[in-house]
Amino acid sequence: MATASLAAPIDDARFKAMAWLITHQNGDGSWSGAPGLEMAETAAAVEALVNSGMTQSDTYTKGVAWLQNHEAYSTDALARQIIALNKAGRDTSELITRLIALRNDTSLSWGAYDHYSGSFPDTSLAMDAINATATTYADASYGIGFIVNKQNTDGGWPYFAPPGSVQPSKVIPAAHSLLTLNHYKTVYGVQSNITNGIAWLKAQQKTPGGGFGEGSTGTVLETALAYRALVAELGPTDPAAVSAENFLIAQQQTDGSWGGGDALLTTLTLAAMPTVALADTDRDGLPDGTETQALLGTNPNLPDAFGLLSGNGRGIAGETTAIPLTKAFIDLPYTASLATSNGTPPYSWLLSSGDLPDGLSLDSNTGEITGTPTALGIYNFSYEVLAADRQTSIVSQIEVTEPQPTQVPTLPAWAMLLMGGLLSVIMRHAEHRKTRTIR
Repeated sequence: MATASLAAPIDDARFKAMAWLITHQNGDGSWSGAPGLEMAETAAAVEALVNSGMTQSDTYTKGVAWLQNHEAYSTDALARQIIALNKAGRDTSELITRLIALRNDTSLSWGAYDHYSGSFPDTSLAMDAINATATTYADASYGIGFIVNKQNTDGGWPYFAPPGSVQPSKVIPAAHSLLTLNHYKTVYGVQSNITNGIAWLKAQQKTPGGGFGEGSTGTVLETALAYRALVAELGPTDPAAVSAENFLIAQQQTDGSWGGGDALLTTLTLAAMPTVALADTDRDGLPDGTETQALLGTNPNLPDAFGLLSGNGRGIAGETTAIPLTKAFIDLPYTASLATSNGTPPYSWLLSSGDLPDGLSLDSNTGEITGTPTALGIYNFSYEVLAADRQTSIVSQIEVTEPQPTQVPTLPAWAMLLMGGLLSVIMRHAEHRKTRTIR
């Protein structure tokens, strides 16, 4: 039996938030709160799961599948989609091409939508997506130059910077701009801009409380973004970051969410927490600390995470709902063939997330799963079918159970009586023939 250890406050908050995340995922794999924010919320949820090392769960697999199969229409949504899918190890080259095509041709920055005037955090998010995917982008210096040149003299950034007008600095665009400059500081000489920006950001922290915001007490969203920027530049032990962390922990609801069940606040806050490897004893994709939460009640020693998603009728087989393969029996040889796609042969197969049962392996050239399973459980995974002209992602599942014992069919009582009567007649007839032969 696993021994429970006392988690740090930030980890305990993460455990509770992940329990909320799992129990509030839609049946199609997304997370949604306010209309139109599904992409941002789902991308942040997937990013949070990756940051926690929790990429084996059904929750993660369905979230990634939803992101892969839905189109983003704004710069903000597309950039977040790219960043999350890249963290999930998916090919985002086509999405990056779309993102670059949205930029403003004059300023080489990004606005809210296609060819809009440059703004924040749109330009920052677009540049982050380009950086995260290691895309060779010839005009990167213009994007960074736009961010640097629009910094206010007080060290912060506004949402918009129209010509001939100075707009006030705000926490959200400033936090995003600082994150982006931190990502590019080894390439461009922007450290002084970062230093000034961090100083302005710290001045917005509320005392007491530790929150960030334009009001007197700070908000969860602004604090989560400021916290992320502070940790990226100064580390999690910086006093301002610690105070922001304490504010976020204090604002968490008893159900694990932020903002009274607000999906955007909860997913963005969870994604802002530093990357960490959490213990997952049974390897079902959920941290041990999350499995002990009252909302879930699963066993951290058994792979029983499957089935937590209640669904809402919007699942798509193979995309957000696992397609079961032939059932496997423990300690008995097993073989199954993965599906192909509509692409042009030759095909190859790649396990992209989740786990095959212990003892089974995938032949990437044939698509066959073979071996002898050695552990019971339901194993969810997704795989890629790589064809000459396309790549298809499919969600699948293998259940490993005990073999059923062979049973002798039991006849009803009337059949037993009938059989007994027939047997008696046959035996009397045989005895009669025997007696006649002796005579």
